[in-house]
Amino acid sequence: MNARTRFLGVLSVFLVTALCACDRGLTEVNVDPNAPTDVGPEYFLPTAITWAVGGVHGGWLMLNMTEIWSQQLVQLQYPVQEKGDVRPDKIQGFWDGFYLDVLTDIQTVVTKGQASGKGKIEGVGLTWRTWVFQQITDIWGDVPYSEALRASEGITAPVYDPQQDIYTGMLQDLSDAVDRLSSGSGSFGSGDVLYDNDFGKWRRFANSLRMRLAMRLSEVDPATARSQFAAAYQAGAFESNDDNAVLRWPGAPYRNPVFDWCNTYQMNGVSATMIDTLKSLGDPRLALYAEPAAQDGEYRGLGNGIVNPPLLLSSYSRPGRFWTEGATTPSPIMTYAEALLLEAEAAARGWISADPATLYEAGIRASMHQYDPWSPANEPTDAEIDAYLAEPRVVYDAATGLDQIHLQQWLALYMNGPEAWFNWRRTDVPHLQAGPDLTLPRIPIRFTYPDLEQSLNKANLEAAVARQGGGLDLMTTPVWWDVR
Repeated sequence: MNARTRFLGVLSVFLVTALCACDRGLTEVNVDPNAPTDVGPEYFLPTAITWAVGGVHGGWLMLNMTEIWSQQLVQLQYPVQEKGDVRPDKIQGFWDGFYLDVLTDIQTVVTKGQASGKGKIEGVGLTWRTWVFQQITDIWGDVPYSEALRASEGITAPVYDPQQDIYTGMLQDLSDAVDRLSSGSGSFGSGDVLYDNDFGKWRRFANSLRMRLAMRLSEVDPATARSQFAAAYQAGAFESNDDNAVLRWPGAPYRNPVFDWCNTYQMNGVSATMIDTLKSLGDPRLALYAEPAAQDGEYRGLGNGIVNPPLLLSSYSRPGRFWTEGATTPSPIMTYAEALLLEAEAAARGWISADPATLYEAGIRASMHQYDPWSPANEPTDAEIDAYLAEPRVVYDAATGLDQIHLQQWLALYMNGPEAWFNWRRTDVPHLQAGPDLTLPRIPIRFTYPDLEQSLNKANLEAAVARQGGGLDLMTTPVWWDVR
């Protein structure tokens, strides 16, 4: 059974079973004893993964916000978010999608794994739930965590946990997940659309994600960051691009959301920050990341925060065809390249015993080869990669090593806009400049809370705002770990 058939089959079965399970108002006379009364975790996992990745990597959250604010892409038309304006209904939609849909499903996976004593089911659930909560807390800061998803217990107005406590919980969950994945039992059948029941890869993903979370604390709690990172590193992170956590879209009707957005609206270009950086370093990813401008065949980006472009729209580069014409192009969740560059940073900080230069170079190579299985046009050749690594500005220099690692991380996170935005906020690399038409005092660094929380959970919301912003819920208020 190929990936597309497996993907479509499991979602179809989920929908049919869910529809049957939803008819709970009938009397016992109308209950079919041959119909399923319970739905297994294999039917909840694929929706929890696809809905989460589709939302995080979708046209609104990524292409119109996080990928814009990290200055990888730019809005050529309708540059509302370039000005720092965000529609309240979009904020509400993101919040509801995370809490009412994705987290509800993945919590069911965790609960069913615990109830059945199947550790691998629980371990996968804990890992994916952590990835989802990481997106939520890095977007908003303090959010419902410890009391989230407990409406059945009568908790309908959950407290907003401080982000520091959320990170403590997530790091512990990942440690627990690795334990479960290492010795537990269980399988998702055809429902594991990420790793197809390869629990060794799930374990390496959990450790890699733990390294990401640990490094996020590098500037605010370096002692915890160091100990957590070292533990995850020793437990075993990604070992090659074969371990990459990427969602492989099977094609219609389940297509890469970048493809769908770009073919519907065609409003995104590549940022001048990205184009100019790639060109200045002689980076061979330029031809993969961007298309030459239709007007004159030049690679040209538009600066962010500009409402009226000075040239014709055809004078600016669009995103590469691997994404705009790739309905099945995978969405990167976390990659070997990111893990290697995190390890390079940890080595440079003295957290692990390894050579930062070796890890740095390996991270660049992994990024260059990341899409080899899909053989995209214009992917870098080995000769181009060797020449790039010999470029004086690319060769690792211990004196400027952290900045070099952070820049390469930003480049490697192209089309993983949320993580590029999060990591830029932590490192301030590259040193992004606000555009002239930005109406805020700085580039946005968090989302404001959804309006409905003001009426549904007012006291807890206001307590969170008071902790973070001194009473003001602003897009320019940093979250706990953002001290740059």
